[in-house]
Amino acid sequence: MQKRDRAGPFGSYYGSTIVAASFVIQGTIVGAIFTYGVFFDALHTEFGWSRTVISAGSSLTSLVMGLSAMIFGGLTDATGPRRILAVAAVTLSTGYLLMSRMNAPWHLLVAYPLFVGVAFGTHDVITLSAVARWFGRRRGRMSAIVKTGTGTGQVIGPVVAAALIAVLGWRTAYVWIAVVTGPLVFVASRFMRRSPSDMGMAHEDPVRDRAPEQSRVRDLMRRPEFVRICIAQAAFFFCAPVVIVHSVAYATDLGIERAVAAGVLSVIGGISIAGRLVIGAVIDRVGGRIALLVCYAIMFVAFVLLQLAVNAPLLYLFAIVYGFAHGAVFTAVSPLVAEYFGTRAHGLLYGTIVFVGTIAGAVGPVFAGVSFDLLGTYRPVFAVMLALAVVAAISIGSIRPRVRGIV
Repeated sequence: MQKRDRAGPFGSYYGSTIVAASFVIQGTIVGAIFTYGVFFDALHTEFGWSRTVISAGSSLTSLVMGLSAMIFGGLTDATGPRRILAVAAVTLSTGYLLMSRMNAPWHLLVAYPLFVGVAFGTHDVITLSAVARWFGRRRGRMSAIVKTGTGTGQVIGPVVAAALIAVLGWRTAYVWIAVVTGPLVFVASRFMRRSPSDMGMAHEDPVRDRAPEQSRVRDLMRRPEFVRICIAQAAFFFCAPVVIVHSVAYATDLGIERAVAAGVLSVIGGISIAGRLVIGAVIDRVGGRIALLVCYAIMFVAFVLLQLAVNAPLLYLFAIVYGFAHGAVFTAVSPLVAEYFGTRAHGLLYGTIVFVGTIAGAVGPVFAGVSFDLLGTYRPVFAVMLALAVVAAISIGSIRPRVRGIV
């Protein structure tokens, strides 16, 4: 029995089971996240709510997600991931069931953040912290495989949501999301374990870089490297929700059919898989710092293309380039944290970085909504996103490189 527990159903090393379960969790939760923009036009048409109001639901959810990521990150360091993910499964389904019944703006602004936002806060920190503990020299590649689950969800979620809305209406579409997502997360959570030591196992993928594990978390958070990672993550998080929430609405404003517009999100998700896998290999070779600089350079090019995207082909070209950078950034940050600060407090450190990022992420969609409501255009928002890609690159570029070596 002990041997079977240590091996797991997906390979001789139980870390492979952690990766498989994390893949499912990421794909399910993030696939649900990416449906928000698909419901945007349906809610506006039925209720007449402004883009600012609908965007506020995403922004408040971003804040709750960040706060819960920081809290759950600390809890997973202490207790492990299984119970936390079980709670996330329940809140995820509950949130979407409540969304199917909403009739007033305050329903959106309460149900989505307080229930769905809590679940969103678990997916990245809990799974990637587990992967960081189970893998050392292959940490980048394993994190990339987990994050391809995110890309898979991004491909499937928007297309399925658009089809459900067209056939069954938006309320029933939310019910189906609730019925599918929560149970999937719960089942996958049963396979999660915090670290090899929790199972009495030797670490079969030895750590490549020795970071200051003995340092206090408070001291690590004061280090300039940590502050600069937070700045870069805030710059990126401002931009990512804007793309998720407003790209479908922007496309329909250009006269693009809704189903085709929703495909922009699916393309971003599909191409992000390639970005995650490529950057995972880059991380293991040159480290997270160089990998992130590559990401931000590609993201800058994507936002230049966004300035020019006035029809479906150009918008899809933007989606291809941005999708690669989007997936790569989300893959690179967790290994970078482990590389510079170790894994003992990885959940809390990474969760704090996510929280800082989500503060900016909460501003982004509302800023875009207000800009459109006042000016009738997204152009000022696109210009800000271009500048923030530069800010992120400068922040990471100013971090002192680590000397890498097998220990």
